[in-house]
Amino acid sequence: MGTSSEVLSLMQSIFANASDAILVIDHEGRIVKANAALEQMTGWTEEELIRDKHICELCLGMATCMEETSCTDCFFKRVQMPSFEMRLRTKSGVDYPVAASSARLEDESQGKLVMILRDMSAQLRVEKERYQYKLTNFAIQAQEEERKRIARELHDGVGQALYSILVGLNVVRQRELSEPVMQHVSELVNMTSKAMEEVKRMALELRPSALDDLGLLPALRSLMKRVEKTFHIQVELHVQGEKRRYSAAMETALYRIVQEAMTNTAKYAKASHLGIMFENREKEIVVTIVDDGVGFEVEKTLNIGKGLGVFGMKERAQLLGGTVDIRSAPEEGTTVIVRIPVPKEGVEDDHSRLDRR
Repeated sequence: MGTSSEVLSLMQSIFANASDAILVIDHEGRIVKANAALEQMTGWTEEELIRDKHICELCLGMATCMEETSCTDCFFKRVQMPSFEMRLRTKSGVDYPVAASSARLEDESQGKLVMILRDMSAQLRVEKERYQYKLTNFAIQAQEEERKRIARELHDGVGQALYSILVGLNVVRQRELSEPVMQHVSELVNMTSKAMEEVKRMALELRPSALDDLGLLPALRSLMKRVEKTFHIQVELHVQGEKRRYSAAMETALYRIVQEAMTNTAKYAKASHLGIMFENREKEIVVTIVDDGVGFEVEKTLNIGKGLGVFGMKERAQLLGGTVDIRSAPEEGTTVIVRIPVPKEGVEDDHSRLDRR
């Protein structure tokens, strides 16, 4: 074992270089010693802390305090508190949570208390992001389940009812009717047929059955045909790599992202051509959507709050560990590049697990 001077030197080095903040408080609550980590954590220098700071000026209350001013069971009144949470006030006026522990030194120290503080803001931020991730995950899953339910109700309920009405009207039309009545029945047949087409379109928009039954690529081809027919845009799809099924979460996310990109092109780009490149690479799926439209200023559009669809695309990709990169400029068209990592065989993503619940 080293000499007393060596031990003292070691303790001083630990005190000075510890990543956690360490401070010593006298029996009146005045700070008498502080290390560099506390200076960095609070923004006050050691001289400022030791000269005129009371511990109550730094502490905004323990997590157990009902009110900041009560301090009913303060750590300072105890001999030892191995672990508790408090909010630390900084020189700039900002406060944030810290994990703390305190212990009163031996009698010859005249009642001094040593405290160790650890910044918890990064940890809480990570926990908040994890919670937000799960919340968004469940919200998107719930949205897709509701879309699927409504689409099924439209197809099997409203759609079948309209079909039965149409059959009945056609039966009536076969009978001998006066010209005004026949004309009215014919109008009803046309109205019912249009209503059936509208219900079918709504069901497809909500949740195309091809996505669940046949997979992503057939669903995309069906979407392309509808866009071409509705908006008179020429759409081409090129596929590279093995054609296969992916997890329901990945197929849904990719479909919704491409659907949003195509819808934006159709509504705003004034484009005549739209190309989609689907690449099945070894470790990721890359989908590139390119149009020859008028383009736009990406950052400006997002900053003024007009890019909710873009945020939705990015959010869906991020939930699967992927990215959405949008490149555009006025009169230069728009390119959307989507990258989604492919989970290793035997490894499920969070969405895949949720799909089976």
